[in-house]
Amino acid sequence: MFGAKIAFSLGLMAYLFTRIPIGGVGATLRQADPVWLAAAFLLLVASNLLGSFQWSRLLRAVEIRIPFWKVCSYYHVGLFFNNFLPANIGGDIARVVDASRYGTSKATAFSTVLMDRLVGTVALAGLALVTTLPAIDRFHLSLIYATLVGFFAMSVGVVWIVFHPALLPALERLLARIGLGGLKPHLDDLAGRLQGFRDRRRMFMGLFLVAIVVQVSRIFVHVLVARSLGLAIPVAYFFLFVPLLAVIVSLPISLNGIGVREGAGIVLFGLVGVARAHAFALQFTTYLVALAVSLLGGMVFLLRIPHRRAEARTLRRSP
Repeated sequence: MFGAKIAFSLGLMAYLFTRIPIGGVGATLRQADPVWLAAAFLLLVASNLLGSFQWSRLLRAVEIRIPFWKVCSYYHVGLFFNNFLPANIGGDIARVVDASRYGTSKATAFSTVLMDRLVGTVALAGLALVTTLPAIDRFHLSLIYATLVGFFAMSVGVVWIVFHPALLPALERLLARIGLGGLKPHLDDLAGRLQGFRDRRRMFMGLFLVAIVVQVSRIFVHVLVARSLGLAIPVAYFFLFVPLLAVIVSLPISLNGIGVREGAGIVLFGLVGVARAHAFALQFTTYLVALAVSLLGGMVFLLRIPHRRAEARTLRRSP
């Protein structure tokens, strides 16, 4: 499956290169203003700090006490590993392993990462539903919008199951019918870990608002990248298309959204007259900014290796 995603991303990029003027892309990239790019970089870092705050609240809800600066470092390490492993699970695994060092079990840490994902997904899908609504008739996006509604309903449905454990037996019976009854013990254990979140609905409303701010800030990252490339695209179009793009890129069909991001950007921004070369350059540069930010997590990971090795040697020596 992972190999298929790599092949899909490479094939899609190769196809896009046959459909866009490479010279135009190069000319657009060469005129990038480093000041605007630096602003986009800093804004994305700020949004990640908000994302770290969101996760830290979930950690505290299950009595995992981690200093906020460490939560930020673990969050960025997760972003770094998302670049290389399928469906972004590499970053989630890294966060679970790091957080479990301060908790009672990996299952408890996993529950915080799961809830962090769910809050972010519902916020993203909800924002996309609202911002894309004005574009349905004008740009003939009815089918895409219907799919978006389904994605939002599925996300809300998963959250509903978490907060209504009475639905769990029905889910387990359904899984048993399709040959996945062996998951029952794991689901029961996860349900127990999620218990600590069920009486904190006010906290989740606050975290939902934080997640909305995170998503809006990432819209403005695109705006700043466009300014750096000299593209005069009205801000309103970014609100129309960027949340929808984020939902499309989150689908587990490619390697970290490579190819899908650029192709969908060409289609959507092309609806408002943005040239293919410019739309490709916009999406690819935004990806490079995100990659650069994630390298902060890579630096943290490398710098802590000697400390982790020293800890392991101490544990081996202890009786």
